[in-house]
Amino acid sequence: MTGDSAADDDDRGGSLGVDEVLTLLSDRYRRHTLACLDGLPAPVSLEDLTDQVAGREFQQPPDNVSMIKRTQIATALHHTHLPKLEEAGILVYDDDGGKVTEITIEAPLTGFLDKIRRHEG
Repeated sequence: MTGDSAADDDDRGGSLGVDEVLTLLSDRYRRHTLACLDGLPAPVSLEDLTDQVAGREFQQPPDNVSMIKRTQIATALHHTHLPKLEEAGILVYDDDGGKVTEITIEAPLTGFLDKIRRHEG
């Protein structure tokens, strides 16, 4: 036996392994981001994505979330979470243009997202 199959899948460039999916979903901003992007056509601007993530994070309309909080979320998305999701092959983020230009959410990530939506709303 050479190792676990999730690690082998990652080495071959296949779909995400369960460990990688769980690591990506361990942060609530990434969960919110993926839930917002799932099913949306690209491109999605950082500003629009920030508003949607802020609305989910605070469970209220984005306009009711302070500009300071939305700026903090936008900064975290831009510098940390969108690059991590891009590195995992889930999206393409044009950081100069501030847009998610491609979105590819596939199994096993879709199954986990469905469960998260039921749990987190």
